[in-house]
Amino acid sequence: MQFMSFSHKKNALYNIFSEDIMKKLRLLTILLIAATAAFTACNDAGETDGGGSTSVTFETADTPGDAVDVLIGTKTIKMIYSNNQTGIIFPYSPLAFTPVDNDKSTLTRKFFMSETEVTNALMVEVLQWAYNKGKFSTIVDDHNYLDNTVAWYGDQWLLKFDDRNSKINYSAGNFTVVPGYENHPVILVSWCGAIMFCNWLTEMRDGNTLQVVYTGIDEKWVVDETIEDASKTGYRLPSSEEWEYAARYIGTTEPAVGNLATEYVTKDIRGGHEDLTAGYYWTPADYASGAKEDYLHETETRGVAWYFFDPAAGLNGPMPVAQKFSNQLGLYDMSGNVFEWCFNADDIDRVARGGCYDDKGADFTRVGAWISDDPEGCYSRIGFRFARTQ
Repeated sequence: MQFMSFSHKKNALYNIFSEDIMKKLRLLTILLIAATAAFTACNDAGETDGGGSTSVTFETADTPGDAVDVLIGTKTIKMIYSNNQTGIIFPYSPLAFTPVDNDKSTLTRKFFMSETEVTNALMVEVLQWAYNKGKFSTIVDDHNYLDNTVAWYGDQWLLKFDDRNSKINYSAGNFTVVPGYENHPVILVSWCGAIMFCNWLTEMRDGNTLQVVYTGIDEKWVVDETIEDASKTGYRLPSSEEWEYAARYIGTTEPAVGNLATEYVTKDIRGGHEDLTAGYYWTPADYASGAKEDYLHETETRGVAWYFFDPAAGLNGPMPVAQKFSNQLGLYDMSGNVFEWCFNADDIDRVARGGCYDDKGADFTRVGAWISDDPEGCYSRIGFRFARTQ
């Protein structure tokens, strides 16, 4: 039997010890590199993998309902992949007060929608970024004047702070939310304010304006001269057609619950236009988004929508987002809570969809109903959600 000398034993132990240290150092280096890469990838408005067992990004999403996380300042929201077809024909209601199933529209863009309406907390994140980047002036008569009553840009109202319904305050360079209202949908935001939110959020994300969707905005902003390039991947308002598509979408599996099981719309069935894309099922025009009975069925409609004197609310005002059931895509509050600005013009006004907390009936919770209003006005009944082209 051979025995190692003390010096040989010492050298062997030293080698084992050194090798262990080197392995740990290599592992630590790998972890540090990964952490640095993840940190570097996060901008003020970063895009990250979605939740669940499968990582999904804006580029890899391929199934409607896929969710991608978006970091907005210190807040994270989800965007839901809504349309994965380059050409799809679906039922669309072209008339404001008469929802129909026997008309149609065609979408040619794949797009995402924000899971919820924009909240007060999200609006404050973007406004604070804009202020810090010099987007506002405190000099009276400047086109982008800001004080504790209102924010302007291009001589257009963006947001009102002095209305009794406002839950956002501005003072001395800082925007804050009234405590308890962080997750309520932002209101008193004009169509112009929603447009600037989208542009600034895109610039937050990218650090430049290359993918900004809206141009034609100057110091004398004329609303109907606003140019939209929805082929870009910046954030934007949905079109009225995209909004209704996302509100009506059921998918490729025939529904089997409630009256929806017999009243759904599809190609050549129950008023479905003969040109609708085959194999898809759609919520009827007189249902709330996500409901399984029509809008007159109060239990089903209140299950997905906040509207006048909801027994669970205890007050008559906007409620926190995502408290009701979502629709089939996973979008919350598509019906009720607040109307949502869309990009589309209706003569000199702009379209708003979805119904509102103070509607005395459920008429406007219907997926086929819509209103239009002055894009320069700030209303306590209108907020917005945003979209993005894939």
